[in-house]
Parts: sequence; C-alpha cells; structure tokens
Amino acid sequence: MNENISDPEPNNIEAASPSAPPPPPAKTAKHALFLPKGALIAFRKSGPAGAIEFFLYPDGRISFNVPDVSKKAYAHPARKLNDAQINRLRHLLDQVNFYRAPATQGNASADGVAYEISARGGSKSNAIELFDGSIPDALKPLVEQLNALMPQG
Repeated sequence: MNENISDPEPNNIEAASPSAPPPPPAKTAKHALFLPKGALIAFRKSGPAGAIEFFLYPDGRISFNVPDVSKKAYAHPARKLNDAQINRLRHLLDQVNFYRAPATQGNASADGVAYEISARGGSKSNAIELFDGSIPDALKPLVEQLNALMPQG
C-alpha cells in the first residue's frame, strides 16, 4: 500500500496563511423598492449609514423594514395614521405631480442620501429616485412628509 503524499497546492497555503488578507466581503446588489400589494406608498431612505424603508397602507398602517441585514436591525413599532393624514398624503401625491415625475432625478453621490418612493393610487402608479441636493422644489414637500414618518433616533 503505497500512499501518495504530495505537497499541498500553493494556492491552499496562501489562503490558509495568517498573513494573507481576508477575501473582500461579497457585495449585495441593491434591490428595487417593492410596493407590496395593497400598499399606498413605499419609501426608502438610504445613505452611508445604511437604509431603512417603510410601507404605508390605505388603512393607515405603516410597517418598517430594514433591508440591510448587515447593520443592526431595530424593531420599529407600527404606526397608524388617521384618515385625514392619509387623505393629505394622497392629495400631496397629486399636488406635486408625483405620478408624472421622471423615474430618476439628480445624481447620486457616494456620501449622499438617496430617496426612493413608489406609490399607487387607483389606476395611477409611479416609482422615482431622488438624491439629496438635487430634489426638485415641487417634490420637496412630499420627501419632507415621508421623512417625518421615519423613526427618530
């Protein structure tokens, strides 16, 4: 019984060597903001510190989601908006001409904040992406209102 003992391949030695740098972490692809069935608005705010998103339903429920699982995920309590607040948001979507806005407005920067908004109202729907510093004046009230619904702290 003759066993063939050979030297390990050089690639295996380098990979196991303590002085070799660890492989870079796999980049996760950014997924498009999804508007769940029955939701009125989906809103995502992302920046250098991570991203957070929420979904607003016609009955006033808001469910929060932290899509970047590499960051510490916080449990966000569900909020409930009243009918008047929901109606104001629906009116604001029409007032700022959201359903006719172009899909992307402005340019992204590495350390800036990006906002993604997707909304559906009756037979109308649209999804847009905006970047801090280049948000059109017409859409600023909508971004401010949606930002106000984000958890503070």
